[in-house]
Amino acid sequence: MKNLTLKDLSKILNLSPSTVSKALNNSTEISDITKKRVKEVALEYKYRPNSLGLSLKKGRTKTIGVIIPSVLDRFSAKLFIGIEKVAHIHGYNAILCTSNYSVIREDENLNFLSDKGIDGIIISLTDETIVQEKYDHIKKVINSGMEVVLTNKVPEELNAHRVSIDFYKEAYNSMKNIKLSKSDNVLVVDSFSDAIYLDKRKKGILDALNTEHQLKDVQLLKSNGEETFVKDVVEKIKTNNIKVLIASNQYLLETIINDLEVRKCLETGQLLIYGFSNEKSSFENIKGVMAISQRGKFLGEQSAELLISQLEANAEEAIRTVRIDSIEKRIY
Repeated sequence: MKNLTLKDLSKILNLSPSTVSKALNNSTEISDITKKRVKEVALEYKYRPNSLGLSLKKGRTKTIGVIIPSVLDRFSAKLFIGIEKVAHIHGYNAILCTSNYSVIREDENLNFLSDKGIDGIIISLTDETIVQEKYDHIKKVINSGMEVVLTNKVPEELNAHRVSIDFYKEAYNSMKNIKLSKSDNVLVVDSFSDAIYLDKRKKGILDALNTEHQLKDVQLLKSNGEETFVKDVVEKIKTNNIKVLIASNQYLLETIINDLEVRKCLETGQLLIYGFSNEKSSFENIKGVMAISQRGKFLGEQSAELLISQLEANAEEAIRTVRIDSIEKRIY
């Protein structure tokens, strides 16, 4: 059975749609007797107001769009969990789209969400977008008047509200607090990607090791993008008597600790590994592994708070930035 409309209800009651609407909304223009009758019939026929229609009349749908690279990526998934949590608290619904790491899909998602008449959009850009510097689709939706918040990896040249991580300070502050002695041989394993944010993280790691721990001879190994790079890691550990290994992202961390020879080194206490990760549970039971939280849920919460505050402001404001560079208890 189709949902009963206001027009259907007015025919049943033999009243005008305007009178029925006012009665349901407790208007002082309508008598208490009519209000009671209208509400009783509405309850009997299980009438539900068209919330979308009501919100459109008010100029707002109370719905936001979210674009993330993938739901399979733990960081992106936690980002959305944080966004949805805050959206719900403020009475908003969140529509999720995934770009599957593609600029083209990112553009298609933006068009889809814009056509849905939503209030605003939160976007976590793909590495492809950032590395290739393809921002026309982002600028187009911003210039259309849509409220947009960019989150996580945010290029400086994009003029938009943003909640971003200062990857240099994030890495520096995290490395500053780890325990090292000047005699420790340290290996930093870096991603094969040339994304600017990863370069900033690498620089933060190396600067902290140099400045805070006075380590002058840190080994650096760049991944080849394939799992075969672990052979090079194991060779480095053996030939350079590596005591501490630092992995710059979760993929590197997971791949390295899955190697049997690396596991032996961890279990015997010959090696300690620090790595930037998205969650605690993957590593908490592995001896010698210390995960550094990237706090995706927290970032999502901040992104939703910023977008909703812009939507509720009812006035244009200057570009607002929330920059996250140091979060307590980052190391589990």
